[in-house]
Amino acid sequence: MNRRIILATAMLAVIGLSGCTSLEHETTETDADHGIQHEIHASPEQVEITEWNSKIAAEAKKIATDAAAAYARPDLTETAWFKALAPFLSQNARDTFQQTSNLNIASTKVVKVHEPVQGVSPAIATVSVQTNATTLKFLLSRADGQWVVEKITSNS
Repeated sequence: MNRRIILATAMLAVIGLSGCTSLEHETTETDADHGIQHEIHASPEQVEITEWNSKIAAEAKKIATDAAAAYARPDLTETAWFKALAPFLSQNARDTFQQTSNLNIASTKVVKVHEPVQGVSPAIATVSVQTNATTLKFLLSRADGQWVVEKITSNS
């Protein structure tokens, strides 16, 4: 009798653990497929955005415009360039761009900023910015009531 109870308990533990493993795997796949998951990274003080609207879009566009202007500065020293760009970046992006040199950036002027495109949630947006040399794509997330740049890619 005791042996059956121990065996049943062990089986339940295995089933429970395999369920946790599957959930972790699904979360990882979701993160990989859909980018930033705000529900996971949100601070307790953050106000959740429940719908995309013109005010939210205008704020995203302004941050992308200002970040693009700070990014397109190969004439600055690396330290001055990073100092100007950093306020627009998330912590992860700061860690990445702190190791980046601006000397190879061909863009020097923002030409046109396209309207933001909502991502998988209203707290994620992508904004394309045309410069005199290339089109930059800014992936933004909204945290603590403000948009921040998560990633900048270039389409040469």
